[in-house]
Amino acid sequence: MSRESQVRLPNWRSIGAEVLQWTHNTLMMVGFFVVAAGAYLYVHPQSVLSLEHGVVQWVAARKVAMQELQSLGQQAAAMTPSISTADAAGVEPASLPRLRPTQLAVADWLARRYSIAPAAMRELVAGAWAAGHAEHLDPTLILAVMAVESSFNPYAQSSVGATGLMQVMADVHRDKFAPYGGARASLDPLTNVRVGAVVLRDAIDRGGSLQAGLRMYVGASSRASEGGYATKVLAEQARLQQIVAAVRAHESRPAALHTQTASSAPLRAQAQRAST
Repeated sequence: MSRESQVRLPNWRSIGAEVLQWTHNTLMMVGFFVVAAGAYLYVHPQSVLSLEHGVVQWVAARKVAMQELQSLGQQAAAMTPSISTADAAGVEPASLPRLRPTQLAVADWLARRYSIAPAAMRELVAGAWAAGHAEHLDPTLILAVMAVESSFNPYAQSSVGATGLMQVMADVHRDKFAPYGGARASLDPLTNVRVGAVVLRDAIDRGGSLQAGLRMYVGASSRASEGGYATKVLAEQARLQQIVAAVRAHESRPAALHTQTASSAPLRAQAQRAST
């Protein structure tokens, strides 16, 4: 082997000697600190006692903390009501009101037109039908007033203080809201519909006609000052009435076909006898 190759090879002996020297020095330093610590504790025995006391206190505090956590966990478990499998199976979400096909069709159409949740719109349609039955009003008229007045926003408020779906003046009709808890109840959707239907029925009775009643409902003194309010409400009602009429016509078709089939059966029997 040439001298140049010998120079390039690592000198393993020197590397091993350096590692041994570093290990020796490290062990000497560790031993020195151990001896120094032992000497200090020998000269100052109270330090050992204080260290031991601190460790004992830490262990005791940790034990107490664990016991408190276990106690809190047991209390929480005792306060949590246990629900059996049978009870859990009996828990069901609040059911939606049962609507007839005409009401469902109106609710779905309004939900799409005004971007309202279908479940919420079904509640409003059911409320309008109930209020219309109570006040002898067409429910589609009540829904049309809600559409024009608030676009089915139960928290709408006008510049003059009218609130809710049907924009009822709560301060003016405070007596009508009294059975429902006062004027603040005007923001409750169904309460607003009930009271609004009462106010609308009273306005129609005092006005003597539907258009005059709508003008009185909106607070207009004449047709010129209403701003086309009655026309908008009646146009919206006409659209809803078309939906109701279409559903009813669809429902009546099977009955008509059944009646036609039953009435034509004797004619077919007579024709068969005549041919024989």
